[in-house]
Amino acid sequence: MSASRILIRVIIVLVCVLVGASIGVSRQALRLTSQPSEFRSLAKLVAGGNLSNGGLNWKEQQQDFYGTILETVESAEMSRRALERVRALNPEYKDKKCDVAIRAVQNKGSGIINILATGDEPKYTRLFLDALLDEYISFRQSIREQAQGKVLQHFLNEVVSKQKAMEDSMEKLKAARAQGVDTLSVRSDLERQVGRLNAQRNQRDDIRFKLRTMKDDDAGRGPMQALLETTESEIRDIERYLDIKDAALSELKAWQEKFAADKLAYEKLFNEVEKLQTIFNTQSDYVAIQERATPASENVENWVMPFVIGAVAGGLPFGIVGLVLSLLLVRAPKPPQVPTPIV
Repeated sequence: MSASRILIRVIIVLVCVLVGASIGVSRQALRLTSQPSEFRSLAKLVAGGNLSNGGLNWKEQQQDFYGTILETVESAEMSRRALERVRALNPEYKDKKCDVAIRAVQNKGSGIINILATGDEPKYTRLFLDALLDEYISFRQSIREQAQGKVLQHFLNEVVSKQKAMEDSMEKLKAARAQGVDTLSVRSDLERQVGRLNAQRNQRDDIRFKLRTMKDDDAGRGPMQALLETTESEIRDIERYLDIKDAALSELKAWQEKFAADKLAYEKLFNEVEKLQTIFNTQSDYVAIQERATPASENVENWVMPFVIGAVAGGLPFGIVGLVLSLLLVRAPKPPQVPTPIV
């Protein structure tokens, strides 16, 4: 094949490649210029703390903790809350619809979470991102308070129940003490009555013994029988008095023990609630706003790579077409035919 034919084929291929590349670049330029302007604002959260709970290994706890934050920040519910907050605080945006895309990314090896907001209006984009930060912190706090509240409410109900039982026992104990069975004079009187009871019982036994030794017609039997009846009557009175006082003392002792037990149970549970409240107030994990939303700036896309892609995407197929056309249009001449010799 001659050099001229090769040159023609190369020219055809290059022309097709240039045409295809020009078309690809033009399409990319048209696409880039037709896109609306984008404005981006950046904010940062910082999260961390002691995430050990004994259930998962450390890496799984890290993934679960930070993954939950990222998903929540990017959720539709957080965007809805942020939208309502912006409209409530900025009446000029009450009826205006502005779409803002949220992207949250954790910095590798740290507790910093970058939150990028992309919108079509700079002021609104920044307001929306700030509202999203506030709504997320508020949402997380409310979830924590609800969880703590359920636990604390159960314990507080128990505390109230124990306190009521203790107060009831205290009232009953006061009523038992009001009977005056635990005073020094009453205790002294009881001892005296016990001594008197023993004396009367001894006297009764002596009278009975004397009556057994007397004859039925003995003149002294009548007075002795009357003395016996009087003695037995006094014994019954003393025993009745001691029974009443013993019952009152037993009741007092029972309520003292009941009050002591109820008070101990109440104080123990109350201390547990205080410890639980302290744990809740010093939660080991935290999420806080490190940097609020920056002023939104326009996102200018780099045109170099899209143009390169357009040129390659357009030039390659056109180059193949040019190669096929060059092969079809520029052919080598047929070799001369040698005449067949006549025999």
